[in-house]
Amino acid sequence: MEKILVIDDSEDVLSLARQVLSEEYEVFAINGWVHATDYIFKHDIDLILLDINMPGLSGDKLAEVLMKSVKSKPLNIVLFSAMDEADLRRKAKEVGAKGYIPKTFDGNLLRSRVRRFLKKA
Repeated sequence: MEKILVIDDSEDVLSLARQVLSEEYEVFAINGWVHATDYIFKHDIDLILLDINMPGLSGDKLAEVLMKSVKSKPLNIVLFSAMDEADLRRKAKEVGAKGYIPKTFDGNLLRSRVRRFLKKA
């Protein structure tokens, strides 16, 4: 079963992502960025859904750090945010993410986008 890591500072978003995606994937959720790097170094993850707007270290900065520091395995990072879609697309391109998924409460959209990114990996 493919493994997805969701990194977000909102328990509601983490819970929703777990609920929507856990039927098809093994889903791990981390609140905030603090423990994310350790987790990524220690576990094989197929897809990382990364929120941008987190306190302390924004998701786009965390993506840059991860891309530079994790050379031993490819990272399939997808930005996951409620920000304006044009800005989200630009941020994903800037940090070298595989793409982006706008935050929505449409579970079908989230599932279909995740499937698409996993097929590309």
